[in-house]
Amino acid sequence: MPERYNNKFTKFLNGKGFYAVLALCLAGAGTAAYIAMETAANRAEQQKQQLIKPSESVSSQWTFPQSEETAKEQHGVRISSSQPSSSSSKQQSSPSQPAAPSKDSEQPAEQASLLKSSWTMPIEGETFTPYSNGELVKSETLGDWRTHNGVDIAAEKGKSVAAAAKGEVEEVYEDPLWGFVVEIEHPGDITARYCGLDKNVTVKEGDKVKQGQMIGAVGYIPAESAMPDHLHFECLKDDKYIDPLSLMN
Repeated sequence: MPERYNNKFTKFLNGKGFYAVLALCLAGAGTAAYIAMETAANRAEQQKQQLIKPSESVSSQWTFPQSEETAKEQHGVRISSSQPSSSSSKQQSSPSQPAAPSKDSEQPAEQASLLKSSWTMPIEGETFTPYSNGELVKSETLGDWRTHNGVDIAAEKGKSVAAAAKGEVEEVYEDPLWGFVVEIEHPGDITARYCGLDKNVTVKEGDKVKQGQMIGAVGYIPAESAMPDHLHFECLKDDKYIDPLSLMN
């Protein structure tokens, strides 16, 4: 650059020209800042619009279908109608009508009734010592306290004793406390013990007996000899003592 032009430019900057250049720079900076702010605002608005649109699409995609439509899509699901069926309305209109018992509830009752009908007392007489149901009672003969696991039926010696139900003779034996005993397995997994029989028992192990069939006669009971003559009758179900009278009508 020629020296004369350099001197003029230097004088211009040293004078009013400096302020003119400064003003131009400030104006340019302000313009650039304004443009930057506008650009940033436009970008923010665009991002906001982009955020709003996906949320709307997502909400439309995840809207839950009506329960009826959902049930139609699932295999085997019944759709319940808000209108009651004719059968249900009839049931609601007659609440006083009792529900019919189920077959399962009838069977135990029928079995219990059938079981009781198939049992009779092995001998006629007064039951003067009842089943103690696990409670201790004083033994008049032995003088101690023990459970009474059967019933004592008063009867004279020699009186016939019959099978209380049909069954099969399991054992025939003589016991030191209960005298001659006949054990018979009866229906319902019940074993009956006929204790205190005469030695002339009329059945043997393995015999099939009918209800009311004579199996022996009243004899002697060492463990209850202080009592009047009687038959001691016991019953067990699943190897547990039960009240023999609970089997009778």
